Amino acid sequence: MYKIIGYYICQLVETPKFLDNISDKMLSVSGCFGCVHPDLTQCFFQNNMDKKEYRNVLKLDDTKLSLLQDEIGRLFEKDIAIDGRFLNKEDAQYLCETYFSALNCIVVSVSTTEEYFEILKMVLLNSSNGKSTPMSSNVDENEGIGFDIIGWDISGFHSFLCNNLQKELSNARFNECALLANTFEEVEKFAHQIAGKGEPVEWIPCRIGMC
Repeated sequence: MYKIIGYYICQLVETPKFLDNISDKMLSVSGCFGCVHPDLTQCFFQNNMDKKEYRNVLKLDDTKLSLLQDEIGRLFEKDIAIDGRFLNKEDAQYLCETYFSALNCIVVSVSTTEEYFEILKMVLLNSSNGKSTPMSSNVDENEGIGFDIIGWDISGFHSFLCNNLQKELSNARFNECALLANTFEEVEKFAHQIAGKGEPVEWIPCRIGMC
């Protein structure tokens, strides 16, 4: 049984060249690859970035972008985490259909086994100075589309691919979305193999589902 950590609106993007063409396209819940929407740093958080640039990416007019910001404000911290992770699948699907239809986006679930769910719960608790960071905890009944190895770092997830750690895993196999095509048990062993390597995170084997 896999327990859901949360849901993400993910765009299928071109795989970076540094990944040695493991696939032509990739889908990742790590913010490092520009797959996750909404990108809160570009459309919600107060900063000096030109939000019109992100508006143009989404092909939204000013009114629609303002409505998106209002929606995020309504859901932020209750249903949307700092990295764009949703607790409620229906909210993710609604925003995906309403604001991200111009992009090649789908809603995915991220889940893991009870053991790793509890480990991640403690990681999130420690990174938020003791403030509980809720996860969905629903049983993942969505169609599995692959596996990933992710680790939480302050305000978002890294994937093992961020540091090219697939080169450490001679038996890793990838599908057309640059997700691991191995079994969960094999992915779990991979997570142990890369422990202490790459980003300073606790590497968690995860299942990615299509909602």
